[in-house]
Amino acid sequence: MFISRLNINNFRCFDEIEIEFNEGMNVLIGSNNAGKTTVIKALELIFNRTKSKTLTIDDFNKNVDISIPPEITITATLQSSQNDTKDDKAIVASWLTKLITPWEATLTYRFYLPEQEHKAYQEQFEKITNKKDQWAFLESTLKRYVSRIYGGDIRNRLRAEGEYLEKIHCETLDALRDVESKMFTGRNTLLKQLLLHFKDSGLENNQNETTNDDEQQSQEDLFTYHSGKLVDNLISKINQEEVLDFAEKTGASIGGTPALEGSLNESDVLSALRLIIKDHTGIEIPIINNGMGYNNLIYISLILSKFKMITSIDYGENAKTFPILLVEEPEAHLHPALQYNFLKFLNEEIKNQTFSRQIFINTHSTQITSAVGLDPIICLEKNSSGKVSAKYPSKVFSDSKEDQNSKKYVERFLDATKSAMLFSNSVLLVEGMAELVLLPVLAEKEGYDLDKHHVSLVRVDALTFKHFIKLYGAGTKPERLHFALEKRVGCIIDTDPRKIERKKDEVEQKRRSWKGCWPFEINSDPQNYEYNSKSGALLNLIEQQESSTNVNIFYCEENGKTFEYDLAWENYQSDLLFDESVEIIEIPEIIQSGWESEKKERAKMASSFLMYAEKCKGEVAFNLATKLEDEEARLILPAHITNALIWVCHKNNEGN
Repeated sequence: MFISRLNINNFRCFDEIEIEFNEGMNVLIGSNNAGKTTVIKALELIFNRTKSKTLTIDDFNKNVDISIPPEITITATLQSSQNDTKDDKAIVASWLTKLITPWEATLTYRFYLPEQEHKAYQEQFEKITNKKDQWAFLESTLKRYVSRIYGGDIRNRLRAEGEYLEKIHCETLDALRDVESKMFTGRNTLLKQLLLHFKDSGLENNQNETTNDDEQQSQEDLFTYHSGKLVDNLISKINQEEVLDFAEKTGASIGGTPALEGSLNESDVLSALRLIIKDHTGIEIPIINNGMGYNNLIYISLILSKFKMITSIDYGENAKTFPILLVEEPEAHLHPALQYNFLKFLNEEIKNQTFSRQIFINTHSTQITSAVGLDPIICLEKNSSGKVSAKYPSKVFSDSKEDQNSKKYVERFLDATKSAMLFSNSVLLVEGMAELVLLPVLAEKEGYDLDKHHVSLVRVDALTFKHFIKLYGAGTKPERLHFALEKRVGCIIDTDPRKIERKKDEVEQKRRSWKGCWPFEINSDPQNYEYNSKSGALLNLIEQQESSTNVNIFYCEENGKTFEYDLAWENYQSDLLFDESVEIIEIPEIIQSGWESEKKERAKMASSFLMYAEKCKGEVAFNLATKLEDEEARLILPAHITNALIWVCHKNNEGN
């Protein structure tokens, strides 16, 4: 059994949304105020029995119609799975809405004004014309609102049974958590619960498997004997006559003489225990002096131990059947490697159903998304009108062999750097190291600050653009387009013109292959070569992008070749590019071409710079970036680069 779907109406930033969940791990990502925390809170309202179910005026969506008493509804759909236990269907039996496999059951949280109060509400509301006063009136009415959890079809208004809701345990780890105060000593509820539960299992592990009841009883007798001696010793050290002197003087002793007596049980002693940290040198420090990141991990490990405890057979009929873990920003205070390893651990454990049936995480960390792969990721996206919808990157890929290969490629290379494309407002995919180094500098010079506009700059290969842009709907099958991310994506790709030798022999025709050529070579020898001003990768990309509205391909449409060539073409007289280290080479094909003199000069300089840069692309790019740090240093951007920056920075939108 797992929570397969959540429908939210009129709650905080959501007027109406449906979110589909995965069995096991679910990772919610999105920009600030996209609703990640709201989803966690919505799950809490249904499944966390310890949380208050009463809401405030700020919990209502601000677009809701309040001329009639508004209400907030949250419906969770539970669905059967291959991992169902015998108790699962028994718990949800009266909540079922679909009987055939996979069966479905629903729980609905409703925060509303009882119907008998509606007439008075509407009569009073009609007298108020100011919107601010209308909301103030609604707030004053909230004391009459009630909250209920219904099981099954909401139209039947059947309240879910408390004893079955108790079988579901929901634990929330907030983004801001004071973990030290919750686990420092055995006085704290969480640590004390765990110590009590696991105290005897330590005894069993330290003894032979033949441990019998008599031996366990002798251990308990031993504790009783020593604890009694300890109490007696303490009492003997106290001058009772002096402590209780005034009892006799006030006459209180007439009813009996006061004295001290006491006993210690195991729970009392456990309260005296505290967590410490032992480092590799053997030094012991209290946990409150430990780093916050490590303490967060220790606290989460205690929560997972608690899940193991409350689902154990030791609890009999009180055992929990369906534990759920909600974690807000698990990256808090953790360095990147710890974030990655922690999520890898959770992802593996949830697959084995070791401690929790389902985990929900919200995060801003690219380390976390790179650790879990595409399947668990749910992206909450806002459109231009502010409406939020859920997107599912893994579902854009169909079951076809081609799409599955694309998915595997994306998952394999979706490291922490490339994962940034899932978080940003828009994405700029580029082909080489030079673009990766120089574009942020060149863009800022032209007033397009990529960081300010939340543009993710990601390097891919010419042949792998096709895999990544499927995430955004380019080349995605029509029936899967609604799963795709709607961010703007710009692909800056080299034109890379090419030629292929003409052959008369049929066998030789099959053996021939396309080879790269210079732009000035195009159509220079049509008798012996066929030419194409665009590479095969570019042509395929243009075709894939054809029907996409948010993915655009940018390339030099005339006389283009590579990023370095195109940049040098536009700046063929620039000292920034052409210093003494660049050898200017006379290429015969340029001289023989029919181009006019200025184009020949541009081609000579551009091809010379490209040949120079190809020997050490990274170094050339870094050196040029350093030169461009000078405020006076400027370069002319090729038109396709400028257009790409305008696109991803939304500069072509009116008002930007």
